[in-house]
Amino acid sequence: MYKDLLNLCLNKHLSTTVMKHTIFLFSVTLLFLGCGKEKQAISESAPDTETEQFIVEDPFSGTNLVDNIKLFDLDSNPINLKTYSGKKIFLNFWATWCKPCILEMPSIQRAQQLLANDNYVFLLASDETVGRINRFKATQEFDLNFIRVETPFPDLGILSLPTTLIIDEKGTIAMNQIGAVEWDSPEVLEKLRGVNF
Repeated sequence: MYKDLLNLCLNKHLSTTVMKHTIFLFSVTLLFLGCGKEKQAISESAPDTETEQFIVEDPFSGTNLVDNIKLFDLDSNPINLKTYSGKKIFLNFWATWCKPCILEMPSIQRAQQLLANDNYVFLLASDETVGRINRFKATQEFDLNFIRVETPFPDLGILSLPTTLIIDEKGTIAMNQIGAVEWDSPEVLEKLRGVNF
């Protein structure tokens, strides 16, 4: 079928407009076919336990993020993740317009308090302007370390928000959670405490 579509597109008698429409439809078809296979692969490997449904192990575990991300505090000072060497980093990517991001913040704050003696640093990174983040902070009562990320989310493999990375003491990704979680639930806290590399 696809071979026939390509042959049609290459036929000299078709107008440019028809060729463009055919190529577009062909591309969309391939996109949907690819997405269907990806969803099937993900659902086939879905974990059975309730805890593991919330925190998904990163399929690219071991990816070094430390050298590839540009972070800044809200005073525009650069943040180098290497300064946290020997610590576990809870790095949450969020946005002020993202309702699930905001809904999970109380549980992040409670988890931060409960993990205070577990060698964790909590950072919440948005790609929005400092002004917008500060306005958000002024209207909320969160005691969290809000920062800015200048590396484009797609370059970090982040395609939806919220996304949280747990980075181990060596600077590699130990966990990758896509979507909101109750971070202070006993099951999730146990998983976070188990990050020891």
